[in-house]
Amino acid sequence: MGNFTYFIRERVQVNGIERGGSYEATINDIKSVDSRVMSIYTGSLTEIINLNSFISGSVKYVRVTNISTGSINLQLSGSSAQLNLKLDANGSLVFNSEYISSTFNNFVYGNLQSIKGSPIDRESAITYFIVTT
Repeated sequence: MGNFTYFIRERVQVNGIERGGSYEATINDIKSVDSRVMSIYTGSLTEIINLNSFISGSVKYVRVTNISTGSINLQLSGSSAQLNLKLDANGSLVFNSEYISSTFNNFVYGNLQSIKGSPIDRESAITYFIVTT
């Protein structure tokens, strides 16, 4: 077992004033890590991560990053609905659990089960990183 630490740093300078912040977190007792770079092809919906293959409650960190110059449609499938998000070039989406069960503005999502992607502009590529306990 190991410990996983991630660090988020945000910086911007506007009109000579620097703003931003940083955040660091550690997740203990990590049992497995999976990371991959994969192509997402035009005209298809490619499964990136299937969370049904993990033990319930074991997913502690998921990051999907678009490493392409074009945008990608990410389809997040929950136990009761699907949500589509546009992930622009160099954009990332981060989760710290597969449990997203909630209602927002009459939209019931349910637990995250899978993440799929399709390119909006042309063939694209993503990288993902997933940590489980």
